[in-house]
Amino acid sequence: MADERNPGRLTHTPADGLDALICQRRSIRKYKSDPLPEAWMTAILRCAHQAPSPSNCQPVRYIRIDSTHHRGALQRALIEGHGRLIAEHNARGASARLRNWINAYRRFSEFMFTAPVLLAVGVEPGIESFASKLAAAGLIPDNRQPQCDLDMTVGLALKGLILKAQSLGAGCCILTAPLVFIPDAVSRLDLDKFEIKCFVTLGIPDETPKPTERKPLDAVVQVI
Repeated sequence: MADERNPGRLTHTPADGLDALICQRRSIRKYKSDPLPEAWMTAILRCAHQAPSPSNCQPVRYIRIDSTHHRGALQRALIEGHGRLIAEHNARGASARLRNWINAYRRFSEFMFTAPVLLAVGVEPGIESFASKLAAAGLIPDNRQPQCDLDMTVGLALKGLILKAQSLGAGCCILTAPLVFIPDAVSRLDLDKFEIKCFVTLGIPDETPKPTERKPLDAVVQVI
């Protein structure tokens, strides 16, 4: 329900429907040990795969990381990457606040290695969109636009993924910070011709995070 004195602010979370799925979703970092039903995983990935893409190129790929070998390789790489960042931070004499951020994001990433489901989500290079074809022909600058097209498609796929998970009673969390610590994540996973955009964890929630504060709509919407 909207607040009549402030139309951009909601007075409470909608009780049901699509609004409820969107507003009640939280990033889940603690999961029960129960495995996620395979039928749920199939449904979740099917919804993610319905995302629109430039010229229907369907570039998004989902790598499910089940093996302890690959999870362990990622965890070791995270620890190594954290050590390199801290060493570089100390060499440059950066602020204590920045060091705390580095340490915090390392801690915030650790749960992914024990999550019931761990996905690496990304794109296959070489898949062409309208903008990339124009850039290849020299008709427009070879700038960020082709990459932006792919990033938007991944984002749309992730929105479908998290909403379907929410509708089934599953929890998930999207992580990009681990890629700061593990720039060579593709080779650590023995993958070829793949660009990881993020990691995603899924499972049955074992926590109920509090709602996060949102800015009023009039702070983020402009009419010109």
